[in-house]
Amino acid sequence: MAVEFARDITFGQYLDLRSPIHRLDPRTKIVATGLLMLCLFFTTSFASYAVMLAAAAGLLAITRVPLGYILRGLRLLMITLAIFFVFQVLFFRLPPGSQPLWQWGILSLSWEGVREGIRLILRVVLLYYLTTMLMFTTSMMDLADGFESMLGPLKHLRWPVNELVMVMVVALKFVPRLVAEIERLIKAQAARGARFDQGGLVARARRLARLLIPLFVSAFNRAEVLTTAMNARCYRGGQGRTKRRVLRLGRADGLALALAILFAGAALGVSRVVNI
Repeated sequence: MAVEFARDITFGQYLDLRSPIHRLDPRTKIVATGLLMLCLFFTTSFASYAVMLAAAAGLLAITRVPLGYILRGLRLLMITLAIFFVFQVLFFRLPPGSQPLWQWGILSLSWEGVREGIRLILRVVLLYYLTTMLMFTTSMMDLADGFESMLGPLKHLRWPVNELVMVMVVALKFVPRLVAEIERLIKAQAARGARFDQGGLVARARRLARLLIPLFVSAFNRAEVLTTAMNARCYRGGQGRTKRRVLRLGRADGLALALAILFAGAALGVSRVVNI
């Protein structure tokens, strides 16, 4: 049985392609990504999604990230997206006066439901795309420095900003490691004769559940090693820590933010004008 989970997990990985986007200040990329993601929650028309897709295509061309690499990470979400689409279509509440194509109890099928399902998929795919592009173009240390700088005012309220950012970075780093670990466990069990590709859904779930205990044991061991390493380096939070790299905004950052605002404003404007 071929098990290649780690190959399809691209979330949290950094690709050093040295593009203009890679050289931007991490705060610029965080703000621009957050602005475009926020815009997706307020756009409802396909025309506005076309604007966002144009922005995504331009971002792909500038960063030079292979499209196949992005689609490889999206492959694991296809089943979830299909379930979202089916539920959105079958449980869509029609406006008064509309007639469904088919109805049985609380289930119904209509063109309005299909359109809403497509909008939902487009929104989720674009959110995933923006998040992964931020990860592909920004190293974890730059992300940590950017978030810590942006959340710096909270230190005056005695918020442990450095510790919160450190937890976020460690959690993101552990995602591909845990996936690789469960792949190693499945291959080890398969070499001993266990079959994870046979039987019904319940039987497969029971076999996979047996891997949770060694997976958690391995995760706790890694956490203990990380804790020992941080204590050996006298980590005491953000007090007294200095930065090797000082973040500075440049002209390219202003241009990138202006383009993000332009695309977000265009998408919102098109959504109000073109209601399809």
